[in-house]
Amino acid sequence: MFKISFFKTVYYLLVKYIVFFFILAFMEDRFKNIVIDKAETTRELVELTFGYILYVLYYVAFLVFLFCGPLYYVLKIKDGSYFLPLLMVFYIAEFFVNRFFSLSDQLSGIYNLVIGVLFLFLFFYKQVKIKFAF
Repeated sequence: MFKISFFKTVYYLLVKYIVFFFILAFMEDRFKNIVIDKAETTRELVELTFGYILYVLYYVAFLVFLFCGPLYYVLKIKDGSYFLPLLMVFYIAEFFVNRFFSLSDQLSGIYNLVIGVLFLFLFFYKQVKIKFAF
């Protein structure tokens, strides 16, 4: 879908993390516990929802900033024999960073990995396919 560029890599990470945190918000009733249960009025519900969104966007921005450079350089590798191991190292590093921030949820790293691989192929399928064409 996209050619590999730094801005497209940032866009991929931004979309991936927004989807990831959206899914996490509704797993195990996180959004309900953090926002809905604490709101007594409609105004409080809106304020708490806005605060939750800002909180999530702060972490999305941090994670995009942290991983955009390494992922861009991994995606720029032309040889598939180097690309695949380095992509695996990237996702393993991302998994452990995710585990560091979410110690209470053991499966969030797995969710992030699955979402990341799915979106990688949605965004960069042709470019990844070319790396393995002989």
